[in-house]
Amino acid sequence: MIQSFNPPPRAVVNTVITKKLFLDQMKLTPSEKKLIRDEISSIHMRIVLQPQTIGLMEYETEEYQYKQIVISEVVLNRQNVCFSIARLMQQAFPYPLILLLKNREEYMINWADKRINLADKSKRVVENLEFTRWINPANTDSITKGFLNSLDITKPQCHNLKELFDILKNHFYMLAVADETGNYPEATTDNILYYREQMALLLQNREEQKSILEELKNELQFNVQVQLNGNLKILQNIESSIVELLITNKIILSK
Repeated sequence: MIQSFNPPPRAVVNTVITKKLFLDQMKLTPSEKKLIRDEISSIHMRIVLQPQTIGLMEYETEEYQYKQIVISEVVLNRQNVCFSIARLMQQAFPYPLILLLKNREEYMINWADKRINLADKSKRVVENLEFTRWINPANTDSITKGFLNSLDITKPQCHNLKELFDILKNHFYMLAVADETGNYPEATTDNILYYREQMALLLQNREEQKSILEELKNELQFNVQVQLNGNLKILQNIESSIVELLITNKIILSK
């Protein structure tokens, strides 16, 4: 997975971060400490992207600071602790952090935005915590290959570290789109908002379908069942339309 990023040699560090160091630096509850001790096998800082290692400028405003981007690998003993571990890791480190969560041969990528805490500028507010699904880099299907090819950090045309981080975020997100469309589409600043809007509509639609299916399990009145099934069919048709829009990438303006 690390090789897919194609980092410049100067950016590769492979530094071990001990669990003790992590536990000493963070204010954790007893259950969080146990989670770190029991569920993490190892933590490595793999890649550090800085002006001197990748040739991109820093980016800093009152709210955001991109002096470096770190890509770290965390080996987990179980997959189902990934969300809790990622949340703790992102809170622990103030810089933009891309986490490669590994269990056996599979990886999940986690990322987040970090805003400077204006009340205490040494701290960060973690926002928009996102994840890919689990993937096996050894798979040869077109989606996996397209996704891994998109991670090459030498390809994007950008001027600073924030631009690079935003590009990588978009590429990570497109894996979910690819699962709907059947192929890995290119993410650009022009289409990413469209894809996110359509995916949000799709997820909302499927949640509404689940809700109707739960109602149908307990509904005994025939006329109500007919109404619910009609509503379900409408949602299913809308779902198909949204997926088709994702595939064709055609923006249809509402009337």
